Parts: sequence; C-alpha cells; structure tokens
Amino acid sequence: MERWSETYNEAWKVYDRFSECEDFEDNAFSALLKNINFVGKTVYEYGCGTWKYTNKIADLCYKLYANDISPLMIEKAKEKCAGKANIEYITASAESSGLADESVDIIFGAWAGPRFDGSDVIWKIEEEFSRILKVDGSIWLFENYLLGEFSQMRGNEHQPAPAKYFLNQFEKIGYRLIEYVPAHWRFQDIDEAKYVCGFIFGENGESFFNAKGCPIMEDNIAIFSRAK
Repeated sequence: MERWSETYNEAWKVYDRFSECEDFEDNAFSALLKNINFVGKTVYEYGCGTWKYTNKIADLCYKLYANDISPLMIEKAKEKCAGKANIEYITASAESSGLADESVDIIFGAWAGPRFDGSDVIWKIEEEFSRILKVDGSIWLFENYLLGEFSQMRGNEHQPAPAKYFLNQFEKIGYRLIEYVPAHWRFQDIDEAKYVCGFIFGENGESFFNAKGCPIMEDNIAIFSRAK
C-alpha cells in the first residue's frame, strides 16, 4: 500500500472508483441488517473512508459518529453525505476516538485498522471500543475472507492454512464469525479493472485481470461480531 501514501489524492480517486463498482458489497450489508437493527441507535463507524457505509447507516440510525484518521477522507465523506444532519465527523485514530464512556450502541468497521500485524495497536483499539460501547452494545466488522480472487491479488496465500489462520486471529481478540457472504466487483471494462486493481495491488492486480479476461472479481466477505 506504499503507493497510497505517495500519491494520496490519486489514491482517493482510485478508491472512489472501486467503491462505485456494480454490486459492491451490497450482499454483505443486507446480511448485516438481518443481524442488527440500526434504527434509533447511536453508531460509531471507524475507518469510514469516503462514504460507502456512512451513507447507508446514517439513513437508518439516530446518531452516527464517522471516524477516519485521514482529513482528506473525512472531507470526501462530507461531500458524499451532504445534508445528513445526524452525522458527526471525527478525524482521529481509532484508538483515541474522543467519545464519552459507554456512549454508543453499535460500532461498525469495514477493513479498517490492523488485525494481523502483530502490533499492540489492535489491543489499544479494542480497549477503546470497550470503553465507548454501552453495556448491551455490540461491534460488527467486515473483513475479506482469506480465500478467493480478491485475496489472491493481495497475496494472502502465504499462510499454510489461510482460512484457519484468519479465524484464529479474530477468535484471539474475542470475535465470533457470523457468516460468509459472497460478493463481487464488476468493473465497467477490463481496462478499468486493471487500472484500479493495478494501482492498489501493483503487478498482481494487472496480471490477474490479464489472465481472467473479464472485469469481474469474485470474493467472500466475513462478518464478525463481539459484545462488550
């Protein structure tokens, strides 16, 4: 992901094009709604990015705190969600939200924050989540399952048993698997697919679509949850 930090404005444009792909994660969000009810709730979305779930959740909940460490991402999210008065934006790291103790009903995050890097950051994040979460609250996470075409491009097959490793890491920090949800990204054409995924994943992204020959990438999204 070094290219993201080198050319941040360009990276945002690529991310936005990625988010606009047909049927991008819609199945996963529908599955999430079968498990939790956002209506009337105060929600903290960490790592909100530019808009994808912020828009959806804000339409359902009472109050949404949208967090991202990047000021640029927050500004873009504000543009995408303009007119939604129930959103309060927080530019901060996930381990220091600045919210009051036991102030949120639901915490939600999608592919945000370190999970398997072996650092202490994840424990600081989890401590912060427990602090701001109400006694009867819950945390819900989306992660890309470590088997499938998306993960092939990310190079996650280096683990001897990637799926087992993936599950074990989440269990260690108290999460349980709710379900796997099929998802796909359908780009407008091969050139768009190669550009977007090539920017993010380098040669892995370009060579994948050269070999596949169609602008569709299949994936599986894992939904995890834990209580306070």
